[in-house]
Amino acid sequence: MNTSPSLKDTLTAQFGTDEALGVWFRTDDGEALSLAEYDAMFARLGDDDMPGTESLLPDGSSAVCCTDYAAHVFKALPGRVRIVGFANEENPDCQVVLDELHPGGHDFAIVDNRYLVDPWCKLVRCCDWQPVYDRQLPEDNDLVLKRYGPDVCWTPLVAAEARARKQMAESARETVTA
Repeated sequence: MNTSPSLKDTLTAQFGTDEALGVWFRTDDGEALSLAEYDAMFARLGDDDMPGTESLLPDGSSAVCCTDYAAHVFKALPGRVRIVGFANEENPDCQVVLDELHPGGHDFAIVDNRYLVDPWCKLVRCCDWQPVYDRQLPEDNDLVLKRYGPDVCWTPLVAAEARARKQMAESARETVTA
């Protein structure tokens, strides 16, 4: 009996929660807060007295931008990921558009030409959606078609991938010179 986790389970563990993604917060005055520190501050101050904050991914990119989530996956799994997306008017019948989850369009990652990875819908829009879909599983593929539309409606985001590659190269250079 095979008890090792599936790649879908591994991807879900790696990208399915704010903790796993390494989301952190920066206050308007520049203070960096971990998730736990942010939660403690919120519990102490409440919504009305919380300072302004922004949520960020480990590289400092936005933890509210779907493209940045896809780029995070791209950088975490070099050579295995395509960043794709769609404009709402080019994919009007999918649930992302029908539920008005994202004005204009939506971006996400495809891993190994098989897994759709999109933690944004769950973590940012608070949809009760899984963050990873295995397109070889009929039930997952049906959900992908319903929620994201057919892949003929998706466009490769070459510029987002180029930006992610550049960030990876810069990070590698910084590591070498440090």
